[in-house]
Amino acid sequence: MLKKLACFTGWLLVLCLSLLFSFTLGLWQDWRTSSILVFWLLMLLVTVLLWCVGHALVLVIKGKKGRRLFEKFRLSRREFVLKAHWKTGASIIKRARRQREKLPLFLLLGDRCGKSTLLASAGLPTFYNNADDTLIRPTRTLRWWFFRQLCVLDVSSNFLSGSPAVAQAWKRLVQWCTSMPAPAGVIIAIPVTSLLNADLSALHALIRQQRALLEPLVRRFGEQLPLHIVITQCDRFPGFSLWAQQLSDEQRLQPLGYTWSHPPHIDGQDEQILHPLFSALKLGMSHVRLSMGRSVELTATEDTTLLNFPEEFSRLEPALRYAVASLCEPNAYFRHTSLSSIWFCATEPLEENRSRRAGLFVHHLLANHLKDLGLRRGNQRWLERPHVRKICSATLALAALWIAVSAWLSFDYLKATESQSAPDGLAAFLAKDEQRHFLSPRYLPFFPLLEARRQKTEAHLLQTPSKKRQPEIALDAYQWQVLRAAPEEQRDLILSLADAVITWQQMRDGFTLDALQKNPPVKKALLQREYPRTLSPLSIMAIERHFMLSSDGEKWLLTARRLLESLLNHDPALQWLVAPGALLPPLQAAAWWPSLPDSIMLSGLWTLEGEKKLFGWISTLEKAVSHPLPILTQEKTRWPTQRQDAWRQYLIEVSAHLSHITPAKLARPHLVAMGQNKSSAMQFVHRTLNELQDIKAPQAQPWLQTLRQLQQLSTEANASTIVRRTTQIDRQVRQTLTDWLQGNRDSKMPDSAAPADRAWLHWQTVRNKAVKEAVSQGAPDAHLTRALFAKNENGDGNPITDLLPALTALQEHITPQNTDAGVNAVWLFYQNDAQRLAANAIHQSTCWLNAQWKRSVIWPLGKNNDTRGYEQQQALSQQLIGDFLRGPANAFLEKDKSGLSAVSFAGIHAPLTAEFIHLVRHGYPAEKLLDIQERESTRDEDQITALVTKVTALETEQNALSKKSWKLNISSMPATVPGGAQLVPIGTQLTLSCQNGEQKFTSMNFADTQSFSWQPGHCTDVSVSVMFPGFTVHHRLYGEDAWPTFIRRFTSGEALFQNSEFGDDADLLEQTGIKNLLVRFSLSDTYELETAWQAWYARAQNIDELNTQIADLAFRSEQHTSTPISALPGDIAQCN
Repeated sequence: MLKKLACFTGWLLVLCLSLLFSFTLGLWQDWRTSSILVFWLLMLLVTVLLWCVGHALVLVIKGKKGRRLFEKFRLSRREFVLKAHWKTGASIIKRARRQREKLPLFLLLGDRCGKSTLLASAGLPTFYNNADDTLIRPTRTLRWWFFRQLCVLDVSSNFLSGSPAVAQAWKRLVQWCTSMPAPAGVIIAIPVTSLLNADLSALHALIRQQRALLEPLVRRFGEQLPLHIVITQCDRFPGFSLWAQQLSDEQRLQPLGYTWSHPPHIDGQDEQILHPLFSALKLGMSHVRLSMGRSVELTATEDTTLLNFPEEFSRLEPALRYAVASLCEPNAYFRHTSLSSIWFCATEPLEENRSRRAGLFVHHLLANHLKDLGLRRGNQRWLERPHVRKICSATLALAALWIAVSAWLSFDYLKATESQSAPDGLAAFLAKDEQRHFLSPRYLPFFPLLEARRQKTEAHLLQTPSKKRQPEIALDAYQWQVLRAAPEEQRDLILSLADAVITWQQMRDGFTLDALQKNPPVKKALLQREYPRTLSPLSIMAIERHFMLSSDGEKWLLTARRLLESLLNHDPALQWLVAPGALLPPLQAAAWWPSLPDSIMLSGLWTLEGEKKLFGWISTLEKAVSHPLPILTQEKTRWPTQRQDAWRQYLIEVSAHLSHITPAKLARPHLVAMGQNKSSAMQFVHRTLNELQDIKAPQAQPWLQTLRQLQQLSTEANASTIVRRTTQIDRQVRQTLTDWLQGNRDSKMPDSAAPADRAWLHWQTVRNKAVKEAVSQGAPDAHLTRALFAKNENGDGNPITDLLPALTALQEHITPQNTDAGVNAVWLFYQNDAQRLAANAIHQSTCWLNAQWKRSVIWPLGKNNDTRGYEQQQALSQQLIGDFLRGPANAFLEKDKSGLSAVSFAGIHAPLTAEFIHLVRHGYPAEKLLDIQERESTRDEDQITALVTKVTALETEQNALSKKSWKLNISSMPATVPGGAQLVPIGTQLTLSCQNGEQKFTSMNFADTQSFSWQPGHCTDVSVSVMFPGFTVHHRLYGEDAWPTFIRRFTSGEALFQNSEFGDDADLLEQTGIKNLLVRFSLSDTYELETAWQAWYARAQNIDELNTQIADLAFRSEQHTSTPISALPGDIAQCN
């Protein structure tokens, strides 16, 4: 039990270790899990197969047990026994062959015709057989008869039965025969009774069985397998035994038959086929008949039988001819067989032992004749064989024909080149001549002549005038040209130099002109010599190749190779290698978005085709310098990062232009494609992933990882639940195993796969719902934008409103704390689909709104407009437009600082025309879209009413104050000029103008007193006059506060006036040199008057402020004037 447990544990440990090795190798090579498991199973299978093969080889090497075991299972019991009998004789024949002994082998076939008895009664000693061969026993399978110089394989008559098992055994026997030297012949035994039978169908059936048995051997050996027909049991022919008894013992040992020196042509219609045989038999029997004489022991009947025996024996010819024709004549089923001889034999019992029999006419046949026939056929000179003669004759004829054809082709070849004297013609001949292989059968007999012609042509071509160039001068000039060229031109020049170096190396390696012409042409600046302009490129190449094979050519090549290495190392950044060019078409964003400008493109060098092109250039450069360069190796290492940087910048640029979305209608095919993840943005994303599919996961930048993760989510979303779950488990197992192999013990598998999947499915569901509604939308309608700008009364949510939040949720699951611009660009491509769906919905709704404008505003205004006046038409337009704004247009307008404007969603504004926006801003305030209790004008009117009430109250109080009057006593004092003057005032006058008249106080510089009466709001003019001799100057005060201002000025009893304060009279003062005047008025108590003024003035200010507010509110409500009907727009939305 412990042994079994240990064995099981060991095998389990081996399986686990092999699986761990497979996963380690697969994760290192970034294989898929399925590929890793297949590799593991194949490794186990190969290991088991190798173990089985090794074990079998050990068994075969040690004891050949394997071969015996396989033979038992491969052969049936009958075949196994047959194999054992076959190997017994085959080993003897092979041993005799190794000893260079000639032992002809004959196969003996027959159907119970006494063939085994005939061999046993031949009276010849046998070898390699301890059994008594004289005993007559039937042959069940095979029986070997080894005579002194002959071997006969007696094949059992059971093989003629035709059963499937026997047929399979016979195929095995024929297969074994092919592994040995070819048999010397086949002996066909036919009983004479079959020939004597008048029914030829039985004879035909017998011959057909033998022919079918013989066919595999004939198919394998052909004419090398002659047939020897032996007629057995001739003692049953009437008179044959009596005739044989009359012969001597020596005569009975001799063979009775005929041998053809050449195989006869067998034709069943030819009656002369066996004529040589029976003519010879009849002649010999006639001679023997004469020698017999008349025996006294014979009766008259027996004597008559002996005399007629030769003629009677000839009766066998027709039947035998039929048998030979059936056996040897070819037909649709059997091949032709060659007949060598026909013999007649018989056996008779011995008088002393009737159980044994003695053979007649068989001893010498087996001892000499068959041996001689077999050896003579084996020793026949190969040239004397008919088929060999035919082959030799055909070979000589073909050789003569070959030489004749070659002579004719060579003559035409040389004749066509005799007229070529121009260099281009000579070069064309050399190129054509090089296509002719030096062992070409067409020109091989005359190869030396053609080779001499080629050398002469090449020498003649080299006589073309040309001027040698120094490599230092020519290549230095080329280097200067490269260094001052633009990066793209530098790349072309450096690659041209590399191609030239490769071409020169191929010239030194012996390439033909046709092979060299497949290379890019060498620039003229790199040629070794200067040639005439009329010389063709082929001629230049032929001459260049000749000089390149010289020592100067080797120096030129080495100098060019050093120059190439220096040019490759002159720019460590290899800007010339990755410079954009016209060789590869750029990847334009307009291919996906026709509205984008053609300037947004990515160089074709960063695509897969460009990568192949770049690596081809690097391969060309490395091949040219004949060894890897570190700078090119570093470029290969940096290439994945550079490609990702270029694609990242391309994505950022494209996404920046896609962020400006305008409302536009999406066609039905575009909507269907969007629902199938085949929108322009998704196709662009798929193209990006396909172009960067060779970037391995460890080398991928964050934006590419995000893009691949989104693609993986899309793929898994389309799969079944079991597949998604299996993928998640696979991802977790791979990540865990990778962390374990890298030694990251504390790393945890982020549990964000399931939330990301759910977020992706939610995003897909919302998007597909929005697409479905957009596809099912017929005529333009506002249904697509329901609740898009605000929730409607029914609360029916629009799937478009959930698009961007769903995408934001997905973004938070995949890249929660992203600061990379490339990752943001990736999300903008997915956001583009949502924005386009929203733009389509807004476009459809605004088109519906435009139709509503025409139906509810424009059409009613045009209907019966002749029956209404302009005022009525204007009133109707105001009503219709107001109803329209409060109705269909209410959801498409919003209020901002400038008034009403078009609504927007996700930065997409409704495409309302500027004329319509101007109409609603200046002709219809935004408050008209609200209910009357929510309008601002309603609040303004309420406020104006409140303010008017306050004004009325203040005016009542002010009027009450205005009806009262306050008295003030004023005393005058002399007015003077400070500092003195030529003229001095002679008097003063104070005037107070009120609504009820003027009050004046005139003083001639005496101490006078007068009383003044003042009412607030009724006195608005005060005048102070200073009288001089000949003129008077006046200082005036105006306004409701004129009298209070005067009082405050003279509170101290005097006031100093500047000459500029006297208005137009200031010039008179200036002329007299007076700059200041001091006026004196003494006032009584002014407290009550000042208090009354302050009270009245405060109410006046309040009334003014309230009136200002009332005016502002009234102006705001009256600033929207009626719009002329002619200013109404025909279309209010851009609906193209």
